[in-house]
Amino acid sequence: MLTLNSPQLEAVQHVSRPLLVLAGAGTGKTRVLTSRIIHLINSGLASPYQILAVTFTNKAAAEMKKRIGDAIGDAVNNLWVGTFHAIAARILRRHAEVVGLRSDFTIIDDDDQNRLLKQILSDFNIDTKQFPGKAYLSRISRFKDKIILPQSLENKGDDMVLPKLKEVYETYQYRLKSMNAADFGDLLLHNLGIFTTAPDVLSYYQDKFRYVLVDEYQDTNNAQYHWLLRLSSLHQNICCVGDDDQSIYSWRGANIANILRFEKDFADAKIIRLEQNYRSTAKILKAADAVIANNRERHGKTLWTEKGEGEKVKLLTFFDDRMEAATIANMINNHLAAKKFQLNEIAILVRAGYQTRPFEEVFIQNSLPYRVIGGMKFYERMEIRDSIAYLRICANPSDDLALTRIINVPKRGAGDVAISSLYEQSKQEGISFFAAVKKSLAENSMKNFIRGKARDALKILVGQIEKFHIQILSQNLSELAKSVLTEVGYLQMWKNENTLEAQGRLENIEEFINSLSDFANITEFLEYVSLIEARDEKKLQDAVSIMTVHAAKGLEFDLVFVPGLEEGVFPSAKSLDERNGSEEERRLMYVAITRAKKELILCHAKNRYIFGDYQIQMPSRFLKELPQDEVDFEEVFFGLNKRSEITIPHIQFQTKPVEAGFYGKRIFHQKFGYGKVLNVDGNKLEIAFEKTGTKTVMKDFVTI
Repeated sequence: MLTLNSPQLEAVQHVSRPLLVLAGAGTGKTRVLTSRIIHLINSGLASPYQILAVTFTNKAAAEMKKRIGDAIGDAVNNLWVGTFHAIAARILRRHAEVVGLRSDFTIIDDDDQNRLLKQILSDFNIDTKQFPGKAYLSRISRFKDKIILPQSLENKGDDMVLPKLKEVYETYQYRLKSMNAADFGDLLLHNLGIFTTAPDVLSYYQDKFRYVLVDEYQDTNNAQYHWLLRLSSLHQNICCVGDDDQSIYSWRGANIANILRFEKDFADAKIIRLEQNYRSTAKILKAADAVIANNRERHGKTLWTEKGEGEKVKLLTFFDDRMEAATIANMINNHLAAKKFQLNEIAILVRAGYQTRPFEEVFIQNSLPYRVIGGMKFYERMEIRDSIAYLRICANPSDDLALTRIINVPKRGAGDVAISSLYEQSKQEGISFFAAVKKSLAENSMKNFIRGKARDALKILVGQIEKFHIQILSQNLSELAKSVLTEVGYLQMWKNENTLEAQGRLENIEEFINSLSDFANITEFLEYVSLIEARDEKKLQDAVSIMTVHAAKGLEFDLVFVPGLEEGVFPSAKSLDERNGSEEERRLMYVAITRAKKELILCHAKNRYIFGDYQIQMPSRFLKELPQDEVDFEEVFFGLNKRSEITIPHIQFQTKPVEAGFYGKRIFHQKFGYGKVLNVDGNKLEIAFEKTGTKTVMKDFVTI
């Protein structure tokens, strides 16, 4: 057996009755799980086929199976190890007839789901521009995670913002069954249906699985939770490994209450805490513990290490987000010059995907290799390419590639055949695609490629392109882009989708609009983009990793930067409006801190361009929770570092005496609405907004 510390060994050898292993970040939970399974088999307590081990990812399942296979050989093939979906699919294939399916049922993918929903919405005469299929799929998936069946829905309440949602859900399930198909959400749902309808089947699996082991228990949703409880209720030899302090997926259906109520679910449960960290230095762990201690919804544990104290955590304050990105790039170059770290040992962890843009741009300018983990590079994202295409066609109506990309985005009713025919016609006649579209719209022939609603929609699009073509050289580029994307319906398209993915795309578009303020005109911007796209994109072996904190979970790096630690960014503004949102954001901060092995550098900017506004930023609440004696605080002025005497709990921005002019006036701000000016500091206004509370904004962005 692998070398284990005392709590790890206790977790491996506790083989009767329920066990919850609270495994802190970097404490060796995978070693405990695999060692426990090996111990159960080698000690004769269970045969491999009597053990069920459930993970969240195929990678984790494969790694677990390999480690166990190295110890017990081919017997590992009799072990039931896999993801929730894989195990549920295996059970469903054996008993499909109980829920009205055949054993050869098909598991449909996202594309098939979208096409099926499109057909159903068409049958119900639902406008998919206003109510896209993805919005319905998102809601249906949430229902399945919560074990909510169509018949238990009522056509009212918050869940009914989509028209005929109950009927669509019912029809969707009926169509799936008639096709002998299931989606991923159905796998667990059908398993629960089988256990209820056929108690003998449930009894078989309860008796079969003498030991049940679960990885990342804090990430389970309601369906997974009830599935596990039913399977383990006979022998109650269930071992759940997880960390309530790393529960960061509520937006995906995870319910932290599952791990918090373990002792209520299993009266004689034992809890073992793994607190010895093998990853980070002591000062990094003290920072993590100090922050997470402010959460109420937790079991509680304190990480420690034998790796030594290490360097103090650094907290850097910058004038604005551009200086933040530039200074981080400069610091990385200095580390490389000193041969302190390799590029692949360095990570920048952001709260949201839109924050990658300034880092990508400054890295390109400094020839620093980088990779975006868990997502596409900023200018490769679909919504950014679409937005650029709209600007390109407005700048140059003869840009055929741009027009073919956006002519039906959002949907304008022009079919692929019509578009292809028009494009071929433009080549034959030696004219641009835009000219061919205009020509077709001007003709009234029955042979016209464009008819009906598509004709009306494309007439509007042509008029918009011609209007913005006139304005593009004289109007502020950032403002023009916002006008273009609003008028053509592109922003509304994503708003209508009303999914987390769509929200992320909208944030990226807003960041794109922000970035345009750096360019004097459209020509300068398009040249810049072409240079980015022309970069040699060889597979980088050594590169800085840029990713969201969510994507970083489970990873570790010698040097970690966490930028954007400001209220409204990290923690995110959206999360603070949600129940217990601040606690999940604090867990996310904990995950970010515990990715660092040797050095951790936290950053915040006093000013930041956010969705078109240059705003004064308040430091994140999490910075005030850091242990002062473990943190070095520095303020960076145009590349020069100045050690500040300000203690962390007192980071704030003071306002100066009121000036005349704006004071007391009722003003309007495009993003925050109407408000009253409370204080004036130069060109900064402190305003009590009627709907969004008190904020500080620049004078230039308000009107009296």
